[in-house]
Amino acid sequence: MYGYNPIMLLASGETLWEKLTAWYQNSLLCELLDYLVNTYFSVEFGAYDHIVLGGNANATARNAILAAMFGVVLAAILTAYYRNGLGGFVRRLLKEEIHSPEAAKTLYELGYFRSAMIRKELSKGSALRMVVRCRELEEDAQKASASSKKPTKIDFTAAHFYIPEELRHRADIRFDKKGSGPLPVLLTAVVAIVVAAVLCRLLPDILQFADNLIHMLSP
Repeated sequence: MYGYNPIMLLASGETLWEKLTAWYQNSLLCELLDYLVNTYFSVEFGAYDHIVLGGNANATARNAILAAMFGVVLAAILTAYYRNGLGGFVRRLLKEEIHSPEAAKTLYELGYFRSAMIRKELSKGSALRMVVRCRELEEDAQKASASSKKPTKIDFTAAHFYIPEELRHRADIRFDKKGSGPLPVLLTAVVAIVVAAVLCRLLPDILQFADNLIHMLSP
């Protein structure tokens, strides 16, 4: 099998993304996904006497259900990411009872200096920064407010981190490892897929029931 050559792509006038799109559209994977979507995730509304639907109602309803399904799965993945990937750092601070600027420790001392993920999350306003404080950054912020200067960035070779006592309970709950492993994520995905498929099948019946109810109650 030949690899993609940038020179050949330029000569043909097609980008790598266009090549991949063309491959996907003619692949078995595309046929399989189309089959699954059309078989289990299709919405077929009927003709209703009292409920008016647009011409794209079937596709709109299906897309909304699929979007909600993907949203639930993505939320489960992000929760597992935060509680496992970032939770270990938080739980280390909690275990060592580092709850004041005086007791704060560096990433070296906590064993997380080599974690690019932890450094990235600490350097921006993420969920981790909602409970973890940097002693040096707070000191710089106080100096900046007095001199009208911007706070400096975190120097991870010397910065010390801690969880304030008042945020201890929140950090413990938010980054609790229970219920965030691969199995709960997989179960959430399965349940979301099943519920989405069932909803796609039942939604036309639900509208039919609502239409019949309106007919019965109308004068």
